[in-house]
Amino acid sequence: MSSSFLLLSSLLPAAVSGFTTITEAPMPFKWPIVGTLPDFLQRGGVDKIPEIYQNMYKEYGSVFAMSQLGAESLVLSDPRAFDSVLRAEGKFPIGASESVDTFVSYYRENNITLGIKSTSHGPEWKEWRSQLDPAFVAWKAYLPTIAKAASQISEVATYEVNTEKVKFEDLIRHSAFDMFYSVMYGNSPQTTNSAIAKPEDIEFVQSAKTAFDLTGFMLTNPLEKVFQTDTFQKFNVNMDKVVEFGNSKAFDYLKQVREESRNVEMAAETEADEGKGSKCPVQALKNGSNN
Repeated sequence: MSSSFLLLSSLLPAAVSGFTTITEAPMPFKWPIVGTLPDFLQRGGVDKIPEIYQNMYKEYGSVFAMSQLGAESLVLSDPRAFDSVLRAEGKFPIGASESVDTFVSYYRENNITLGIKSTSHGPEWKEWRSQLDPAFVAWKAYLPTIAKAASQISEVATYEVNTEKVKFEDLIRHSAFDMFYSVMYGNSPQTTNSAIAKPEDIEFVQSAKTAFDLTGFMLTNPLEKVFQTDTFQKFNVNMDKVVEFGNSKAFDYLKQVREESRNVEMAAETEADEGKGSKCPVQALKNGSNN
């Protein structure tokens, strides 16, 4: 029995090359509005996802469908079909991020353009993704910065964990943030060092963790969004903090870059003016006497 499953959202009906054309895949009873959600919950819900897929494989075979609140999904459990399906996606493949409805909905509701582009699969996604190509090509340039951040983490890791100033799992999380931040802005915020970590940086890491944790829960409990529960509200609050932090850091970084660029331009102009002045014999003598 296969232990691998490929979940394809919004692909009913679908055709798999080399296999039988699927027009109506078998599925549990589909109720109006909620679809197969009652069956999903009855089988154990979010806490029993691996068992649910295994049991549905036994019951319906290697291809079956699910429907939750209008979101149609086709599940394949035959690895031989995976390659055929992925190759048939066309010019703009559907990425996994597009199915993370919590983030997609948040980006759309708050009109976050870059977020919308990064979680789509059409021409806009290609435009967004193409802008990242230079960063991937020049990855070796980031190594010294990442190495420095890793060195700073290593210097304090044992002390921070042994003195219980930070839990080990939090240290790992903060380490990932420090290295990612280093790549983005050229230096580490050192959130792994409790002596110098800034409260706003720690809050960002905690908010990001909370948002991701709640995302996993909400994806398998879609009624949280429908009824605007406390969990849904908590997700939005933490996402607001993450976005606000990101915007603030980006603004500060751009401001710093502009200031440094102006300083370089002013220095170049000053040097050019001094060079022009030295052509005058009198000015050259003055410059020589000053030196």
